[in-house]
Amino acid sequence: MTTQINGLLKPWGLLQRYPNLVFWGCFLTLNALLFLPFTLLNFDEGFSQNFLTTLHNAPLTALFNLFVWRQNIDPFRINSELVIMLALWLNIAWLRRGAIQWFMAALYFTALFYYLYESIMIYLYKAEPVFYNHYFLIRDGLSFLTDHLNISIVLYLGVLIGAAILIAIIISLIRTLVDGQLPTKVSRATRLSLLAMAAAVVLSAATYGDVSADPRMVASSLTFKLEKNIAASVALHESIINFDDAEIYTAYNYRKHDLTTKPNVYLLAIESYGTVLYKRPDYLVAYAKMLKQMQQRLQESDYHYASTVSESPTWGGGSWLAYTSALYGLRIENHPQYLTLMDRYQTVTPRYPDLGTYLRGQGYHYFWTTSISEELSDSKWQEYQRFYGTDEWLRYSDLDYDGSHYGWGPVPPDQYVLGYTRDEAMKDKEQPLFMFYITQNSHFPYDPLPTMAKDWRDLDVPLPDGDPVAVAAADHAQLRARYLESIGYELEMLTDFIINHADENAVFILVGDHQPPGVSRRADSYETPLHIISQDSTLIDNLGQYGFVESLNVHSNTSQVDAPKLHHEGIYSLLVRNLVQVYGANAEDAPPYLPTGVTLPDWIVSVTEETDE
Repeated sequence: MTTQINGLLKPWGLLQRYPNLVFWGCFLTLNALLFLPFTLLNFDEGFSQNFLTTLHNAPLTALFNLFVWRQNIDPFRINSELVIMLALWLNIAWLRRGAIQWFMAALYFTALFYYLYESIMIYLYKAEPVFYNHYFLIRDGLSFLTDHLNISIVLYLGVLIGAAILIAIIISLIRTLVDGQLPTKVSRATRLSLLAMAAAVVLSAATYGDVSADPRMVASSLTFKLEKNIAASVALHESIINFDDAEIYTAYNYRKHDLTTKPNVYLLAIESYGTVLYKRPDYLVAYAKMLKQMQQRLQESDYHYASTVSESPTWGGGSWLAYTSALYGLRIENHPQYLTLMDRYQTVTPRYPDLGTYLRGQGYHYFWTTSISEELSDSKWQEYQRFYGTDEWLRYSDLDYDGSHYGWGPVPPDQYVLGYTRDEAMKDKEQPLFMFYITQNSHFPYDPLPTMAKDWRDLDVPLPDGDPVAVAAADHAQLRARYLESIGYELEMLTDFIINHADENAVFILVGDHQPPGVSRRADSYETPLHIISQDSTLIDNLGQYGFVESLNVHSNTSQVDAPKLHHEGIYSLLVRNLVQVYGANAEDAPPYLPTGVTLPDWIVSVTEETDE
């Protein structure tokens, strides 16, 4: 009896008795593992479609969703290459000789690593992967990312051990599938079924071509994924080496557009401030309350405001792409493009005609403040300063801060950083001021948060128990709650900064950099809120012609506005045109508004295609 049980438990015992069960079990497990990372990382996208309801109301659509293409995030798809290789393996005897087993194993692991890579990129940026883009992104950002995630060595070891166990299991499954005995054991029905599946995926590939690279296809092709990725990488590389800025210098030739009144201008990017806040019922209720409180405080201080939404060039990360697009008036949607501009505009004369260059030409003093506590080398800071053309760049070491640090970075409280910049660093400047700052306290993982203080100087005190430590989120709901709390802090902090400003003519531009990672979905789009605030009602009223509404809440208004859709790269021309129309020497000759910035056909290629409608 013991011998019989042991024989059943051994792999060969199972194969001898249940070869078809062993084959389908190994095949379906290996196939599902390819799609499992995408399902797990994007699970919050939801199983939104009810198949039975669709089958009843639209049977053809339901069948199409089941066998060809569906929006649902699920692992119930088929890898074309795996099916074809196994169909040939079972039905053609001479293929079972030589090193074909190693080839099949190599093919599977190539597919597994690519699907994992694709899943991570779509999760982080909601865009299909492009080798040329992500090589530079990983090269320049991976070490910074790992340094600031504060992950313990125990977790790294756990991941390595888990990966080793998974690889061992996969190797065992592959060896079982491609063992020479299996093809002679399985039934004819299994052989024909796999041949039919192979024919179906070949027909799908022939019908849909490179669409088979899309994660929504049921028959998923690694070959088409690699082909599409390589083609996009080549196109991106060619667009970069052929970059021509002649049209940019013409479009942004603002030298004749002088300002007679020069209010201080603050361009304040809000980290992870996305329109997801309008697209969840619970978020919308809480967010509308925040905006109402903000409006009341601004009105009490005689401030006026107008809002719209603007489409960011990036999703979930890459803040530098978003705010540089706004400053440069050019869509910068990937890291290689950013590096190209960074390298090109170091010493070139004349300077790139960005927003800072224009305002400096009008006599403004250009401030930039960075609060992340990890310092770069002096040469790297100088490279950034030459690229953005600032007069002064305040770094963490310039902030005279000895208090507690928070969240990503970690960093001081945004309230302290903005207060110090305004009241200490810029207090003796006689020139009009242009300042850029991107907030940090609403950065993922949105915790821990500082508290608001009556005076920003009161924050320069270490906590008795040291810096607060982020608590790992227990579930998705907790992460969502943290995000909402971080946005509430930023809006309260920025309101406090605005109403305590001494210059009554100052113009404040508050814009989100991208959607928040971890708490938003592909369907939430790339849009972020944009608010312009000033005590000058003439400036705010002038924004109505560009689709702005006189409110901080644009939830129920943007769909009714008949105006060109604003992109971050259009913010530059929008600001200059409005400043010239209200404060210019020749208001009637204001430069044109370019809602999508300067469009260079050879510069933008389809490398950030959204993976949802």
